[in-house]
Amino acid sequence: MANRDKVSLSDDIEVTSSSPDDGRIKKKFGNITAYPHEYLIHFRNGQLHEKTSGQGGSCFKWPRDTVFIIPTSLKEIIFQANQLSADNVDVRLRGMVVYRISKPMQIYTMLNFSSRQNAEEKLARMIGDLCRSTAKWMVANMRMEDCMRKRKEDIAESLKSEVSRIVGDEEKGWGVEIVTIDIQDVYIQDAEIFSAMQAQFKSDKTRESQLIKLENEKELEAKKLEQERYLAEHRKSKELEKARIEAEIKKEQIRLSRENEEKQFALDRYRVEQNEAMSKYKLEQELARDRQKMILKAEISQQDIEAKKMAQEAEISALEKRIEVENSSNETSMERLFIETALPSIANALAKSMSNTKVNIYQQDAKGGSPFKFMLTELLDIMQERISSMQEKKTK
Repeated sequence: MANRDKVSLSDDIEVTSSSPDDGRIKKKFGNITAYPHEYLIHFRNGQLHEKTSGQGGSCFKWPRDTVFIIPTSLKEIIFQANQLSADNVDVRLRGMVVYRISKPMQIYTMLNFSSRQNAEEKLARMIGDLCRSTAKWMVANMRMEDCMRKRKEDIAESLKSEVSRIVGDEEKGWGVEIVTIDIQDVYIQDAEIFSAMQAQFKSDKTRESQLIKLENEKELEAKKLEQERYLAEHRKSKELEKARIEAEIKKEQIRLSRENEEKQFALDRYRVEQNEAMSKYKLEQELARDRQKMILKAEISQQDIEAKKMAQEAEISALEKRIEVENSSNETSMERLFIETALPSIANALAKSMSNTKVNIYQQDAKGGSPFKFMLTELLDIMQERISSMQEKKTK
């Protein structure tokens, strides 16, 4: 089966696809099968044979049977309509309708599908005329500008709703589903009006372009000023940050310098204190040595005095005994008595007087001698004096 494209039903309605008649339903008897996009209706003895009827159905036709094949595929109609708008402008619409037979059991009672091509052309013409009349009514109640600007919202959708309400009604409809309606073109028939509109459109577009250009320049200038302001603020913040850092560095340097000065002052003071302490210590040591020397000299002087005192006491005692001995003995016995009695007494007295005495020995040169030598020399002198005195007394 071949399809025929762009069948012109009239100057204003055109079917882009239609189904030509075929020989299947013209058979007297035999198997008849519908394609998947077709609906087969089978009558036998004047009654609908439901078992063999259906989408893409198949049946065996007897001479007394009746068979219809109804297409359920999508069909397209191109329609045109001229109409004066509400503001008296001659407008020509060009639209497109896509539809399909959704209820074959409803439409076969309204159209004779024994000639399938005629039935489809008649259905297309009716839908096209319905769309044209409805579109003309809508344009008559709209201004030309609305027809141009709102053809999708105000015309196409309203047209689909109105046509669908008529052909798709459940009880009184045609069993047809309107898939979509679109207004493809809107023409202004009057050339002068069209030129004037074009001129106005160009003027509006030029003005709009200039406004957009000015707006863009203004926006660009504002962005430029904003950028400059941002850069200035950024530069200012950087300078402030730099100044703050420099101030902090200077403050830190001053603090470190002050700390160094304090540390240096503390160090100098510590050195002075150490020097003063050292000087004081040296002075105390010298004073202590001088004091020790004075004490030693005093002790030596005291020992000398005590030794002399003891020696004198011993001498006196020895003289008294010697006098007694002289009165009772000779010279030899007196010397022996002195050696045995006086000398031990003098030694004991001298030892007793020096028992608690701390003696510091200082190195002396060869001329100076030592304290012990001095003491022995003194002791010998005392003894020599006593002996001389005894001899003088004896001579007398």
